[in-house]
Amino acid sequence: MAGDRVEAVERALDLLEAFSDDQNTMTLKELSEATGFYKSTILRLAGSLIRYQYLTRGEDGSYQIGPALLRLGEIFRYNFDSSEVVRPVLRKLSRQFNESAAFYIKHENLRICLYRANANRAIRHEIKEGAQLSLDQGASGRILLAYSEGSDNVSEIIRTQGWYLSEGERDPDVAALSVPVFSPKQKLLGALSISGLRSRFTSEFIEKSLPYLIEKAHELGNTLY
Repeated sequence: MAGDRVEAVERALDLLEAFSDDQNTMTLKELSEATGFYKSTILRLAGSLIRYQYLTRGEDGSYQIGPALLRLGEIFRYNFDSSEVVRPVLRKLSRQFNESAAFYIKHENLRICLYRANANRAIRHEIKEGAQLSLDQGASGRILLAYSEGSDNVSEIIRTQGWYLSEGERDPDVAALSVPVFSPKQKLLGALSISGLRSRFTSEFIEKSLPYLIEKAHELGNTLY
């Protein structure tokens, strides 16, 4: 609520938010231009942030993010449960298209079904969480292979188009559509997929579901990294 806001705290956070991967060292002038704050305001805020190690100041007067943020980040990562992020996305995907949705990760030369939401259908594609499958068959396996060490023609096509549809590769009656999940720094985190009966994965279905699948993959990537 607006009444719960503390302006000084928000200004301090705005100051920290001014830093980025591309600009990790900033002068007083650059901070003023980025935030719109007077230099005197920045100096007051920076004094407190430096005291608590959220900022550091170099000998040349420039500012950098301090070690306190790294400590807080490590606390967050230690307590972070990826299932709380991934499972809701899988449930949304499954409900949206009434097909099974899954998130796979690569482990050595295999893919592991880390999380899954099965479709609410009598006839559906079902794999247990924790199942280990090959990388060279199935949409998610092909995606993980293409964006790791894959150098075959299929991998090149996948990297060009950004997605893959498998039809009957592991089971003649099953199709799956998968896209990669990347962190903001383009680190491969996993593969997001939907799967079901091959007869239901028509060109119209792919055209409808692919943009939503890509959108959810971006959403995961920005949260999981």
